[in-house]
Amino acid sequence: MKRLLLWCVVLGTVGCAPDEQLYPGASPKLSDKKFIELFADALELHHRYVHASDSLLVEREKLFKRHGITQADIEKFLKDRRDHPEKWDALIALIQQRFGEAAEREMKAFQKTTKKGEK
Repeated sequence: MKRLLLWCVVLGTVGCAPDEQLYPGASPKLSDKKFIELFADALELHHRYVHASDSLLVEREKLFKRHGITQADIEKFLKDRRDHPEKWDALIALIQQRFGEAAEREMKAFQKTTKKGEK
């Protein structure tokens, strides 16, 4: 799971859409809900193409198009989370609803790793 979370970061892989006035860097294309949908689809792709990295890259591009996002949107979303770490709480709650407690523990561990990398 940790590898998959790292893969999601490399993708650049619901709640409220980002408030552009409160958080000017937030990606309006990628809300928490859309990120989780993307994460779920990316998880499925990762399992399906775990031994076929070329196919995974092709399918990932198709996934981005299907969701109407770009690599830059994902990077902007993750940067917004680094700049506003309080936003992780809502995202983690939504992940727990969708994937259960194990995923919540993994995301919290990922969040700690992300925060350490900033220092």
